[in-house]
Amino acid sequence: MSYQVLARKYRPQTFEEIIGQGHITRTLQNAIGADRIAQGFLFSGMRGVGKTTLARVFAKALNCKTGPTRTPCNACDDCREITEGTSVDVIEIDGASNTGVDDVRELRENVLYAPARARYKVYIIDEVHMLSKSAFNALLKTLEEPPAHVIFIFATTEPHKVPITIQSRCQCFSFRKIPLQEVTAQLLRLAKEEGVQLEQAAAQLIARASEGSMRDAQSLMDQVVSFCGTGITTAETRKVLGLVDRQVLDECTRALVERDAPRALSLVEELSSGGHDLTEFCKALQWHLRNLLMIRILEDPEKITALSGEEITRLKISADALDEGRLIAFVEHLNRTEEALRRTTTPRFLLEIALVKMTRMQPLREFQEIAAQLKALEQRLASGQERTGGETSSLSGGKKYTSSAPPGSRVVSEPFPESPGLDWEAIVRYAQKVSLPVGSILEHGFLKTAEEARIVIGFTKQIHYDRAREKKQKIQEILQGFLHREVPVELLLHTRPDSMPLTLQEKKQESIRRRKDQIRRESLQNHVIQEAVKIFHGKITEVRETS
Repeated sequence: MSYQVLARKYRPQTFEEIIGQGHITRTLQNAIGADRIAQGFLFSGMRGVGKTTLARVFAKALNCKTGPTRTPCNACDDCREITEGTSVDVIEIDGASNTGVDDVRELRENVLYAPARARYKVYIIDEVHMLSKSAFNALLKTLEEPPAHVIFIFATTEPHKVPITIQSRCQCFSFRKIPLQEVTAQLLRLAKEEGVQLEQAAAQLIARASEGSMRDAQSLMDQVVSFCGTGITTAETRKVLGLVDRQVLDECTRALVERDAPRALSLVEELSSGGHDLTEFCKALQWHLRNLLMIRILEDPEKITALSGEEITRLKISADALDEGRLIAFVEHLNRTEEALRRTTTPRFLLEIALVKMTRMQPLREFQEIAAQLKALEQRLASGQERTGGETSSLSGGKKYTSSAPPGSRVVSEPFPESPGLDWEAIVRYAQKVSLPVGSILEHGFLKTAEEARIVIGFTKQIHYDRAREKKQKIQEILQGFLHREVPVELLLHTRPDSMPLTLQEKKQESIRRRKDQIRRESLQNHVIQEAVKIFHGKITEVRETS
């Protein structure tokens, strides 16, 4: 076959042609220029990001007739043979099929011989993590003190499986995923070289599907070219790659905005009937909503989202229809759903439930907005314009108590006053719904004074009083929400007079204690337990209630 796939045809032949790994190519070029070349290198990273390609370029730079050089000529015999894979002095070994200790022993014997033609004998071992433990051990000594003419380059997608003893004898380089923009730009360059008309949006779809792997992107482009010919459109690219159509994502987003669960469920039915992968749809919807969030937040979202200006203008309508809080909640919910979809045997049911939940999610509102609405309602009530049948917010009947102690550190011990008009337990329950941490703090407090002008909340322990002071602003906001009016809140540390009732937390503890005492009494009267105590000469030290 005369045809070469794009990944081979356009394989980088110089350091400058390798994209996305500038931190590594620069280091290696500087090492060559300074004559500081190590004996062993470990290249790690995901598939298709240039590990083996860079190893070959590095081998050419070391063995080029003009070198060692930062820029191999690619014209001399050594460069051409390395490029073609026929060099006897640059040996590529597949670690997955040469895993045994005998293979490494043969390698150890061969490294003793000088290069046949080149300056260095370079061993490139791909997927080195597949070597057995004994093979790694056999390689240790040779790797630590190899002949001066030998250089080892190891490549792996799973560096954590390479023994630390091997890693410590190498210079380790971590290859990054290639950025979406760089993959897109490279695909557009390749298309131009091949005489193919490639839409930028289609190139972005291919780049996103490759997930940072240049080789995967080139393979996908080969596939798309085979289907589309010399004119590649975005719609046809979606079809070839099995991606969800943009209109489906827009339709689903509208269903979420309008809280239309039946429409969202009908889309799932269409996708399922059409044989689409529902996990991929969930992932695509996640990306779509993430882009909407970026468009809503950023002044210039084009760089972050890799979308065209026309696409951003089109999506801005959907972005403006959803508040940031709901968008964030949608993306987080879909992320959890995607993880669950990969494990479940009923993906359709799981996705349907997830979308229904999302149509029921309420928009998050700023507290200032709620406070402003409550204040407006209070003004209307005060003017007699509206009457509501809710809880009364009257605080009349309370008595005023003052103290000359400095604010924030008062300790008082006057008799506990009555606070008519307010249900403290109802306040605590409301606080727990709004903010569980604040509700747990108020459980340890009590309503000392309730007046038109102020509310005083007391605490009997320093730790609870200190935590309440830290959350005082939040407590104030919660009471405003409960009372539908603005009332100043004071906090104090109160010694316990005999007349003071128990706090809610103390009531719970007292109820648990009484229940334990009751169970203990019943247990002591049980003849089976009495016999067991006699037989084992034991005693009852603790009583627990089981469900």
